[in-house]
Amino acid sequence: MINKISSLFFGSALLFFAGTASALVIYDESASGDLDSVGSTNVNLLAGENVIMGSINATPPADTDRIKFTQTAGLVVDSIILSFAGVWDDANIGQSMNTALFNNVANLFDDNFNSVTSGADITASFFDSFGPETGPLSTTTDGAIWDFQLSAGIVYPAQPWTLTINTTSVSQQVPEPSTFALLGLGLAGLTFVRRKKA
Repeated sequence: MINKISSLFFGSALLFFAGTASALVIYDESASGDLDSVGSTNVNLLAGENVIMGSINATPPADTDRIKFTQTAGLVVDSIILSFAGVWDDANIGQSMNTALFNNVANLFDDNFNSVTSGADITASFFDSFGPETGPLSTTTDGAIWDFQLSAGIVYPAQPWTLTINTTSVSQQVPEPSTFALLGLGLAGLTFVRRKKA
């Protein structure tokens, strides 16, 4: 009986920790090849933390990185964050970098992804309030193709960047810690009752 209980507890612990996986690099420009300005690179999102890494080269000439990522079936996009790793020169880079984020579900562009004014992180708002079409960007559409672009006119030195896309699977229901606590109390109660009867 104790072996069964310990096996059940161990299995439950594995399920819990499986839901807290680490980040997965789905594209690294330095290892997988230079990103072009037309967005010919397309990668699939996975459940969890997806990371795309790139770098805007020192200019001239002007450089543009563009990548598309597909939202596979059963995924919800929870957040998209652009961050920079290099030294940020507000006088040059802040005046000549632009970014865009949209998906093919509607002709909508994320409000927060536009002119870059500092090296601070940019988090997607998933809403477009400008232009002829406005509204929320869909984060739940299976097969949606997201399009991210970062372009610069004057950059020195090169500017490394990271795009982090956090997703969850609608079919993956990870129990909360309180669920495990209740399960543990129930098992302890059953063990106590069985011992009392014996």
